[in-house]
Amino acid sequence: MNEEEEEEEQRDEEEPMDTEEQIRETASEGADTIARLQRKRALEGARFVREKLESDSSLLDVDGIIRSCLHGATAMLKDAVREDGATLRKAHRLQLLLKHLQGGADRGGKPNLMTVIRRRLTLLLKDKEETAMTAAMASRWLSNDAASFEAICRAGTFRRALWQYLETRVTPLLAGIIAFADTNDNLDILEDDASDDWVVSMWLDMLSDTNITLLKYKDLQTATQRKELTEFEVKTTGAYGRFFQGQLPFSWVIKEQTDHLIYVANQDAQRDARSMAENALNASALGKVLERAASVAEGGRRSIISRYIADFAQMVYRCYSENPDAEYKLVIEDIVYALRCSFLQQQQRRSVSRTDEDEEEDEEATFVDESSYLDSSFPHIHLVHESIRRRLALFSELVQLWPESVDRLAAVEMKMPLDLKCLLLMLEAWLIPTKPELENVNTRQKWIDKNRLAAPVVLRLLESVADVTPEHVYHRDKCRFFWNRIGAVQLFIEHVCPSDVADIARSIQWCWSLWTLLGDRTDFKAVQSFDKVEAFFHMCNKKASELFFGKQDNCPVCDKTVQFPVKLPCDHAICRHCLVELQETNNCSCPKEQCYKKFPRDFKGKSVTAQKDGEEKFALYKQQCNAFFMEVVSRFCFSDNILPEEAVVRKLMAYVTRRPRRGESQVPGRGAQAEAMLRTKKMFEESLDPTPVVRSFLLQLLLQVDIESVRKYLGEYFEDTLGFLSSDPTQTVELCILCVQCFEDHHRRQSALCDSETRCIDFATRLLRASLDLLRRDQPAVNIGTVEAVASVRFGLVETALWMHRLYIAGDVDRTLTTEVRRLIEAARAICDQDQFKWPRVYLMRQVARRHGMDALKRLSEFQSWIVPVYARVNKNDAVPDCFVICGDEYKKLRELFAEVSIGKNLGPLEEALKSLNCAPEVGESVALLAMYREITSANVHEDAQRRPSAEAVNMLKEFCNTCPTFKNKAFARAVAGNSLGGNLCVKPRRVAIDRDVSEVVTHFKILLMNSPNNGLQGLWVELATAPQNMQNSFLPTMPQDDLDDIRTAIGQGIVAGETPAFYQCKNGHPYVIGNCGRPVAAGTCLQCGAPVGGTAYRLQADNQALAANVDNTRWGHILGQPLKRAPVPERQMSAAATAVVRVLLHMSMYLGSLENPQAISQMLYPPVNFAEVSQFLWNHIIVDVDTIHNAVGHSRDDVLVFLHILIDHMIHNAKQVAGLDLRLLTKQSRAQWENTYVDAYIAQGLNGLDAKIQGANNLMVNDNRLGNNPLLRTIFESDAPSTFAGKIHEEPSLWRFRSHITLEHLAHALDENLAQKRGGEQEQMKAGQKKFPILRLFLKEEHQLRAIRMLPNILHLHRLLLQRLNRCIDSSEATTMTVNDFLSSITDENQRQELLSLVNDFSYAWDCVRPSLPNHPFGGCTIPPEYAQEPLTTESRLAMLLPSLRGWGLCSVGLVYYLQELQNNFLENYSIEFKQILQARVDIYDASHAHLVSYHPVHDLQPIILANCNYSLEVGKGTTIEYNFGSMERQLVERFIRGRPRLGIGSQMAFIKYREDFTNASMFDQLRNRIPQEPLPSPADLERDLKHKPTEVTDLLASIDIAVGFLVSIGGDPEMKLTRFMSDTLKMKQTQTVLFSCRLKHVESLWLMLSYLRARMQASYGHEAFEKVDEKYREPIPEDMQKKLHLAFQHVQMNMFLILLYECIIFKISVKQNTNDEDYADNSEYSLKDVLVLYMSDSKSNCSIPALEDDRFPADVKVKHCIATWLYALSPNRR
Repeated sequence: MNEEEEEEEQRDEEEPMDTEEQIRETASEGADTIARLQRKRALEGARFVREKLESDSSLLDVDGIIRSCLHGATAMLKDAVREDGATLRKAHRLQLLLKHLQGGADRGGKPNLMTVIRRRLTLLLKDKEETAMTAAMASRWLSNDAASFEAICRAGTFRRALWQYLETRVTPLLAGIIAFADTNDNLDILEDDASDDWVVSMWLDMLSDTNITLLKYKDLQTATQRKELTEFEVKTTGAYGRFFQGQLPFSWVIKEQTDHLIYVANQDAQRDARSMAENALNASALGKVLERAASVAEGGRRSIISRYIADFAQMVYRCYSENPDAEYKLVIEDIVYALRCSFLQQQQRRSVSRTDEDEEEDEEATFVDESSYLDSSFPHIHLVHESIRRRLALFSELVQLWPESVDRLAAVEMKMPLDLKCLLLMLEAWLIPTKPELENVNTRQKWIDKNRLAAPVVLRLLESVADVTPEHVYHRDKCRFFWNRIGAVQLFIEHVCPSDVADIARSIQWCWSLWTLLGDRTDFKAVQSFDKVEAFFHMCNKKASELFFGKQDNCPVCDKTVQFPVKLPCDHAICRHCLVELQETNNCSCPKEQCYKKFPRDFKGKSVTAQKDGEEKFALYKQQCNAFFMEVVSRFCFSDNILPEEAVVRKLMAYVTRRPRRGESQVPGRGAQAEAMLRTKKMFEESLDPTPVVRSFLLQLLLQVDIESVRKYLGEYFEDTLGFLSSDPTQTVELCILCVQCFEDHHRRQSALCDSETRCIDFATRLLRASLDLLRRDQPAVNIGTVEAVASVRFGLVETALWMHRLYIAGDVDRTLTTEVRRLIEAARAICDQDQFKWPRVYLMRQVARRHGMDALKRLSEFQSWIVPVYARVNKNDAVPDCFVICGDEYKKLRELFAEVSIGKNLGPLEEALKSLNCAPEVGESVALLAMYREITSANVHEDAQRRPSAEAVNMLKEFCNTCPTFKNKAFARAVAGNSLGGNLCVKPRRVAIDRDVSEVVTHFKILLMNSPNNGLQGLWVELATAPQNMQNSFLPTMPQDDLDDIRTAIGQGIVAGETPAFYQCKNGHPYVIGNCGRPVAAGTCLQCGAPVGGTAYRLQADNQALAANVDNTRWGHILGQPLKRAPVPERQMSAAATAVVRVLLHMSMYLGSLENPQAISQMLYPPVNFAEVSQFLWNHIIVDVDTIHNAVGHSRDDVLVFLHILIDHMIHNAKQVAGLDLRLLTKQSRAQWENTYVDAYIAQGLNGLDAKIQGANNLMVNDNRLGNNPLLRTIFESDAPSTFAGKIHEEPSLWRFRSHITLEHLAHALDENLAQKRGGEQEQMKAGQKKFPILRLFLKEEHQLRAIRMLPNILHLHRLLLQRLNRCIDSSEATTMTVNDFLSSITDENQRQELLSLVNDFSYAWDCVRPSLPNHPFGGCTIPPEYAQEPLTTESRLAMLLPSLRGWGLCSVGLVYYLQELQNNFLENYSIEFKQILQARVDIYDASHAHLVSYHPVHDLQPIILANCNYSLEVGKGTTIEYNFGSMERQLVERFIRGRPRLGIGSQMAFIKYREDFTNASMFDQLRNRIPQEPLPSPADLERDLKHKPTEVTDLLASIDIAVGFLVSIGGDPEMKLTRFMSDTLKMKQTQTVLFSCRLKHVESLWLMLSYLRARMQASYGHEAFEKVDEKYREPIPEDMQKKLHLAFQHVQMNMFLILLYECIIFKISVKQNTNDEDYADNSEYSLKDVLVLYMSDSKSNCSIPALEDDRFPADVKVKHCIATWLYALSPNRR
């Protein structure tokens, strides 16, 4: 309606009405007069209708209007098709409404349905007039259309037209009321419970009260355009949209309000949430209705509670079975059971806290009504459900696994939690196998698959069952025993009897035997079950012997059938364990009568040719037994880090020592020692393989949980061995080595638990000092104290080597740690200086040299001369190994000749030697250049000029290079001779060792490129090194890339005719594809985050968007940024190690290019690098690459440099050319092709057999004739011959060898080696190998990040604890300035502080694992800025990093959660593709436990699997040899950590921190005004005066008001109630501030605004941020000319009032975020601030009036974007 029409209507309404006679007299004036008459009648009718709708007058048939609208209203309702097919709801609803809307009389003075609907219609009409109409429209809405000529003609009469128009306006409102009232079939309660008057009364009271059932006119409009709805959906609040019929009126309203009250109450961590929520609910309008209903209900409150629990279960639990009624009945019973348990626990706590006096008073009250729990409050029900929510989810998973469990549970009468009851039933009736099931291969595999499917749920459930009652414990243990039994048999089948085993007969016989032998009480923490496994092994051995070796004669030793026969040199056969027995007793002669032929003590036994196949099968059988035994021990004996009983520990220790327990009986007739060892020996020799792996594995497990038992047992063992130590020390020394290594690893784990570097250093220092005292004592030759002391010394010296290197060489030790480090060094020196201790000093030297390099050892000896003994000290420059000796004997010959030239000898012999080289010309030139570099160029490192080559010798060599035909590149040869290679390649005195070593590698690489053709495989490096200007726009190798374009291409290759797939992205930025026509026809969820994707009817989801075609974010050039430490990460088809090696070659070639053309190289770097720093930038990258390779292959930095020399030498000897390669790499595809070709040609072969290659190179350097007699090198590289045991055990050399650790990096490298091996030189076979072990490869590729997933539950728990403490209690500026340590220090409870510190450490661990990848992964439309991801998280970091938020530093916390969720989902998707497995349903991250996650501890969980599938040996001079069983390892990884894991989703809204300024915003106070009308404070000036200089009181008051507002928004209240009364009586919050005494609930908004304003002024005066949440676009500074205008304007303005008005406008209007997708969205930052303020003053919400703003004195060119600067300028005392 335009303004003219409104004015005309206003005039018509104001002028007096003419009578009908007057109008008839002027009828001739035409149709306008008739229309005027009609309009007047309509106005009169409209007024009449409004009055009668509001009254109960019978002059207007209001009830008739409602009834006439009823059919139309019900027709506007939309009912979804239900799962039960109930599509006739609309007709049933109409019949029900017609029945209850008959007549208008009240029910005995009580309101009926008609009365309530009439009231709600009236309120909706008023709301419509107030919110959706102007004042003129509100008074004439009925007459505008009803009195039109067309309406009257259409209706026939004016009265009918008026009636019809009224129906059209009332019908949609009535439809909205009915749709709301019939949620969850709520109307049926009126019909079903007609006999229960209290239910109907409660129903009508709740609908009638607008404080309970909130229904506004805006709820009946569209969300954006605010048009009246023409169709209303009748909703359900059942879980996951399931329909159900409610039993309690408006139960969903009760649930929503209760949830909100609990949420608000939880914000105050100092008070009991339950009592606060209960008090608030009781004081609310809803509480009063419930109280009235309880007072008249037949069962009282219990009737209401029982009905509510039935509805509550439907709203919180999702049913999956085909019998939902039975399933919901079970859930209801479980909630009731949980309430009962909670009630009993409360009673127990009260009885414990009751005094003696109370007990005397309550003596008579001995009986407690067990049904009292039904008197629970609604908040109590919700809180109890929260405590069992995860268990109900587990029950739901069990039902999905075994649907028939619902029907079976209905017949079970057992008082226990529902999930535990279901698990027990499932184990007994579904998972326990039968004999036929285990004896058939197919059915047995199905049984295993069933167990695998159930395993994740069973494990989660067993972890979650609490020790509430003894019955719970009993049934939980019973389930655990069943599961242990099932798991043991399953492990045996998988390890010893897999489905592909050739001897299938043995598996059929043995599986059922094991099942029956274990029995019902299978507990591997008890010795009985362990003995049964041992007995089972012995039983199987006899059968295995016959199976592998055939039927044998009796053994002459044991007089039983020979088992696992071995033949003595005399060809007599005996049992294998009998041979060991004879050797242990030193009875090495054939036991056969009349033979007695001697045999060596180390004789291993002979195998006849016919038995070769049996021997191989026997070896495989023992490996399988090893794997089974170790997994049983790790999974069951030490589960939950709970120690097994002592007998089990002693038995395991017997396996470690291969000796029996003390006190074991001995069989007469045999040697005492042999009989005592028999049983343990038989176990190892027959069933288990006694490798160091198994024994160290067991010892490691024991040390983790019970170190004292280990000490005690080993002490007993060593006492027993003293008698025969001198005759046969081998086994004891072996055990000592094993114990030393395990104790050392134990110390390392203990050190890792220290929370600071200071404590780590102190821990190592204490161990060294304690060990010195032990080693000095006069003790037996072998004792546990000495063995442990050796381990402690080894650990302490490793730490000493590390900290000495950091202190003296790296220089990265904090000054505060210097004293502690020096104490550690002193403790180490005290041991090394002992004359009787030779080996500790040797071990320290080995640690320094092997881990940090020989140069580090030499430099450290300059600071601490005691490190290197006198006999091993050499000149610091003479002990540098020559890495070039790997080039062969011709190199060494030329090196000697160049050395002679350098001291003045003639060139003749050198020239002759060069002519006689027997190799390719390019190889000869390379060898000659390296020899000259080593002897001539490298000599310039000496500070003494006499040791450097003379100028005459250098000039002579330069001339020789010009004439010698061997040197093709004369200039380069002269540069080598003259030490003028440029940059860091020039040799200078006092160079850092790493620079010297790297310069040797780069020079070696440059020599390779000098002789490489431009069109060969090295052509890429040649171009980068010599002509980098030609490589602009090249996609350099190993650089990261955007893979979306590759995905497009792959999909495009599979397109069939007619398909046009299209790419889109969800609201969180994750891409997805729609096939066929490419347009959305169905909705779905994002696989990454669970957000809605797709669409319907060819319309895309509103928050999704199409991805532009051919958009690729991959950059060309070098994009790694600064040379920071990085983990080995694979790229494309290259392994992590191969990627690191190719990358170091790239950086070396770019470095060489920077010496030739630095400008061209600098143009290839992104982010840009200062032109003068390009060369050093790339040099630092080379050093980082060396460390990355070190981490990837598990070798020291020195070894890595040796490997690079080996690789370059190999490439010199094997130049290759491959046709068809684009060496310019102008596309990503050409880069990938080049990478694959290059890695296949060189890198894969170089990495294959790396350990042997490096060991061989080290041997060459040690045996070099120049250094061969160097005792230091021979000591470092363990060239001394092994010694025999004599004297004390700590003097045994083998205990002090350098030990290589089995690590994940070593495993990954070994797998890469395995897959890269070529057989017969066929490329196809190698490529086929890449497809082997796909999950193991993927796991190792991503392991450095996957290890962080286990921290997800702890991170979310940290979020919950932080939100409970800080939600609405802290400002964002405080969170940014406060450190984590500040926050932790503020917590007084020590337990809570330690818990939070532990969770913060878990967050930090996960953050460090993944933060380099976070900036590249969007979430929720946000990304983490790169500068945020570079920040490590420590206790000195900003607290805001931990607080989840979608702005500022809170992005770190949210982004980490999203990334971990996406990380698991991506990994599981790849697993499902490789293994063709269907993933389980998505689980919300808040419901996920560790059993839902790909969760593992790198040491505790992965180490046992790695150790169980590897075999290693340690020998002097041969290094460490390790072999892995990759197939078994992959299978165990899948079973333990991957199978059954679901995808994760963030289905429920993620919990974000609500800062104080976020919570009390415009929308919150809009809700408050809807509940309680607001008025201004009566005396704001007094309040401001009282609080002006009290920042602490202002902050505390704001926190209290925030909590009060949260409750008032939910429950409302009497506007005249005093605020202090509400806070003290309802919320039980003590308030002593006198400033609140005059405030009432109607003043809350004004009070909050004043307090917030005062706080902002204080913040600004302190120089802090006053408007934290306001967007940056409103922070633009004011220009100087504008400040002058403002200065003049402020002279006419009351400043305090202006500051309040502007602050209020910023908080309540300007800063309110708008949806940019709305049609009416407009950027208000360019609006005039004056206009906005004037408009805000005209709003009824504002209490300020400043006339000066309405004239021209206030500058109009001040924009909204200047609002904050204007406020601060107005506040500033210096503005004049």
